[in-house]
Amino acid sequence: MDDVASFGLTAFILFGAYTLFGITGFGQSLVAMPLLAMIGSLKFFVPLMTLLDTVFVLWNMAKFRKQANYGELRVLLPPTIIGMLGGATILLTAPERLLLLALGVLICGYGLYRLLGPKGRAQINRWLAIPLGLVAGAISMTFGTGGPIFVAYLSSRIWDKGELRATILNVIVVTTTLRIIIFSASGLYANAHIWWWWLFALPACFAGVKLGHRLHDRLKSESLLFMIYIILIVSGAALIVKNI
Repeated sequence: MDDVASFGLTAFILFGAYTLFGITGFGQSLVAMPLLAMIGSLKFFVPLMTLLDTVFVLWNMAKFRKQANYGELRVLLPPTIIGMLGGATILLTAPERLLLLALGVLICGYGLYRLLGPKGRAQINRWLAIPLGLVAGAISMTFGTGGPIFVAYLSSRIWDKGELRATILNVIVVTTTLRIIIFSASGLYANAHIWWWWLFALPACFAGVKLGHRLHDRLKSESLLFMIYIILIVSGAALIVKNI
């Protein structure tokens, strides 16, 4: 995985993923991880994505932090943190092939649900934050892709778009910070290659975010989401086939 071709492909995937982030404010890990998992180990790419996310989430956070709904955060974050501790154990101890198969099922299932499932939204009970936070925290730690559950829950509780975006960013800041602490304590960041890849991948990610900002007002959201869900279904199915 140290060859130039692998890094070039990784940079291309990250450019596309962070273009999506520039457009929507989230979703980069959801799109990138199933594709990166075909290149190398989750124990390499989940910590790498965490470092990259830190840079760009804090960049956005500086703009929107005052709009966050801290009442929702007080309910959602404690079970999320507990779930993340369980997810760390899974990432460090479970067989890689089983993790990749689970990631494929998760990504493919989410894409199908968003493509074929109900389109409306209704306010859900606040205390569903406890089971959803536990699950999202575990998935966030194991695969770096807990965002869809956070978005699904918070978008059913918060109607204002600015408040929703700021609240999601706060959740991502907390989960990203905790991932860095746990990955550091477990020795994953002792791998110098992660830091070199992070350094050289930053320009591609910055370019993607800048492109996403330019495309934000030019793309129809329905067409973009349809394309994203198709990518998730195809990449998830490929992971399933590869690891059965």
